[in-house]
This record gives sequence, C-alpha cells and structure tokens, in this order.
Amino acid sequence: MPGSSLWLLPPLTHPLYSILTKLISSTLPSKCPSEAASSPKVKPHFFSPHMTLTSDVPPSVYGSDPQAWLDSIPFPSAEHVKVRFGKVKSQDVFYRRCYISVGYEGVKDLAGVSRARGVFGEEDERGEKTKEWLEWWRKQFGPHVSLM
Repeated sequence: MPGSSLWLLPPLTHPLYSILTKLISSTLPSKCPSEAASSPKVKPHFFSPHMTLTSDVPPSVYGSDPQAWLDSIPFPSAEHVKVRFGKVKSQDVFYRRCYISVGYEGVKDLAGVSRARGVFGEEDERGEKTKEWLEWWRKQFGPHVSLM
C-alpha cells in the first residue's frame, strides 16, 4: 500500500496492551507454526496491537510535520469513541489471518475523519466520498484488531 496508515493503539499502560501484545508475539505464533497448512504460507509478523483507522495517506498530506497535521484533525472526543470487541475470526487473507472484530458504530466517526482528512481532502466524516468509503469499509473490510 502506498502512503501511511493511521492506527488506534491502546495506551502502553492499559492492561489490554500487554494482553494483545502477548497474543500477537508469542501465544498465537506458538499455536500456529509457520509450517502448518496455510494458503499462502505465512511467517509470523510482530506488530503493535492496533486497529487501522485508514491507510494510503500520501506523505504530501502531512509533509515535514506529521504531528502538526495530526493535531489539526478534529478527532471525536474519547467519550465518543467506543472500541467494542466482537468475535475472534479468521480468513485466508494476510491481514485478517486471525483478528478480533470491532463494533462499527463505536469507531465510525474516528475512522471517517481519519479517511476524510488523510485521503479525500474532506473536512470530516460527513463528506460524500468519506460516507461512501465508510459504507464500503463496514461491509467489505470492517474495523478489526489483527492478531496475526
């Protein structure tokens, strides 16, 4: 994927951070060795626990000061963001080999404004392109936390 992604991460001090990190880095890889039947075969990739809000943000959008760009985004306040875990699922797709689904409504506005500002050049999640993308994201990809 060209460009950058915006991730929502649990704080390092939150208990969920250490639980998810252990699942990603040791528990699941030990239960699913790389030589197990898989199509395509994958080796474990270690990454910070996160939910991807959007991807493909061109470097030209955030320029030489990514933090200033992030600070300019009108993200919803924390009380309006509700990360609610659903079921653990698996698909034969690299980024969804094993994941936890996340409730759409609780993260929709956060992902929407991230996509609007990062990719579509719209003010917020109410822009036409962003509304279309949110519907696609909900149906085709869905918010989730990858585990492997």
